Amino acid sequence: MIEFLLIFAITMIILGILALALYFGRPPVYQVSREQALQLLQELLAGEVKELKWLVFIGHAIHSDPELNEIRLQCNQIEEAAERGSKISFSPGSKRFDKAGQAQIELVLDNLQKLIAGTSIIKEF
Repeated sequence: MIEFLLIFAITMIILGILALALYFGRPPVYQVSREQALQLLQELLAGEVKELKWLVFIGHAIHSDPELNEIRLQCNQIEEAAERGSKISFSPGSKRFDKAGQAQIELVLDNLQKLIAGTSIIKEF
């Protein structure tokens, strides 16, 4: 009987710690930096990006960086245009988009590079 009570008490302590961790913990958030997004777009143009990585990027809002979220929305619009087949389409090769889509991604990439270049290194609080 003492063994049962000891195991029960230890289990309750572990469950209590787990409940506290879940209550006070933060939910996981998808955060991508501007540099990671730049690398992703460069890999997309080279035909080296994994489809899942691309779909996660365009499918999840980036709340921590509104300018980067705008870049993400532009990429999402390019993806939707390719799905509709209007002026942009998917490429049968290793690259995701045809020449028109690649050109659109290059414009977005240029905007992102300008955004990164204009970002100050020091952040004032």
